[in-house]
Amino acid sequence: KLLDMTFPYDENTIYWPTAKSFELKKLNWGISEGGWWYASNEYSASEHGGTHADAPIHFARNGRTIDRIPLKEWIGPAVKIDVTKKCGDDRDYLLAVEDIRAWEAENGKIPDGAWVIMYTGIGTRYYPDKIKVLGTDKSGAAALPELSFPGFSVESVRFLLEKRTITGLAIDTPSIDCGKCSRFEVHQILFAADKLALENIANCDQLPPKGAMLFVIPMLIKDGTGSPARVFAILP
Repeated sequence: KLLDMTFPYDENTIYWPTAKSFELKKLNWGISEGGWWYASNEYSASEHGGTHADAPIHFARNGRTIDRIPLKEWIGPAVKIDVTKKCGDDRDYLLAVEDIRAWEAENGKIPDGAWVIMYTGIGTRYYPDKIKVLGTDKSGAAALPELSFPGFSVESVRFLLEKRTITGLAIDTPSIDCGKCSRFEVHQILFAADKLALENIANCDQLPPKGAMLFVIPMLIKDGTGSPARVFAILP
């Protein structure tokens, strides 16, 4: 009943086009001078890439860093709002309040402390194909005007913050803001409210609409604005 919702980190891991990608360097892989096997690597990367968590400090001047968020806040009921059809018709689709109300009409009110997951189908189906996930395989500033993928609307996030009690937002794309949103208003609003975010989560197709518990285990980086995370769900 465990569902791994994490993409592995390797040379194909998707990062924001202006961020440093994951790099693994093998240092010692072989028989040591003493005669025993020994293996060791070095790795480096931006905090924000692959399956990862965002802390409020990412877009809120006085927000909490990763190391200041207690473990209990990383655990909550998983609410999956499936908008794959709408995203299939419109790569830049924004989750609407009506999508949230439609989910509640079928499943009941969003439970307190929930992770609200926007299931777009984009990352779940196509990760790590950059063109199909990001809309471009360019890197650096030249890629930014070509980014195209779904995200949360400002109105939907305000509704969740003002009318419901959530832990955070999650999505199977590289950002809770859509690719064409240049001001990152969803990030700004969410983190001003001291909530959390998950991006690039995997296997949303195997997650039920309700009933699962989501667990997030971020790397405990002091003063971290975000962190690679192992995300998994316990299914009902």
